[in-house]
Amino acid sequence: MKKFKFAALFLAAAIAIIPSTGCRLNSSSDSDSSSDSSGYAGMSDVAVTQMTTSLGDETTVDSTTYTLNRVIDSGMVKDDLKYIYLDVTIKNSSDEDYEANALNNFYLILEDGTEITTDIRADNYGKQSIDGYEHLSEIPAGGEFSGYIGFCVDEDVTDFTVGFFVTGSDINDKSTVIYCSVGDGDIISAPDGFIIE
Repeated sequence: MKKFKFAALFLAAAIAIIPSTGCRLNSSSDSDSSSDSSGYAGMSDVAVTQMTTSLGDETTVDSTTYTLNRVIDSGMVKDDLKYIYLDVTIKNSSDEDYEANALNNFYLILEDGTEITTDIRADNYGKQSIDGYEHLSEIPAGGEFSGYIGFCVDEDVTDFTVGFFVTGSDINDKSTVIYCSVGDGDIISAPDGFIIE
């Protein structure tokens, strides 16, 4: 009977630990990420092929052409977070529709190595306040998506790298990532007509 009680306690402890660590992204704010042996990889560690591009340049991988057109500071700040939006174009030259979404295909790497994904708060604000805002959900065969991807970052963040996974027709294929560095001078204020009055 004592063996069963010990096994039950051990199992309960293991279950309690898993949720607190299972979704962790790699961050240099951890005590020492270079010696972290927990086994949880960041988004940057997923791709086999890493490519770089520049703001405004088209980059083609197989049948996908990706462009980070602009990075826009919407002017919205809440809880010390500013809402920024990537203005992107993704073209699909294949004969298959692509399934895609902001959470799966995009992330940011901050200067300290922290990786962040898109934010529901920025998405909700975009739906309510940005002219022509649409979700990235599918890129039709021979078509394109041109729109905005929203993030919430600390007010003092001015430099980061945008990561875009080129998943193509297989949304789970994260073997290729395209990086684009963004500096303070690359982030523009919301242009006229961007915010719905």
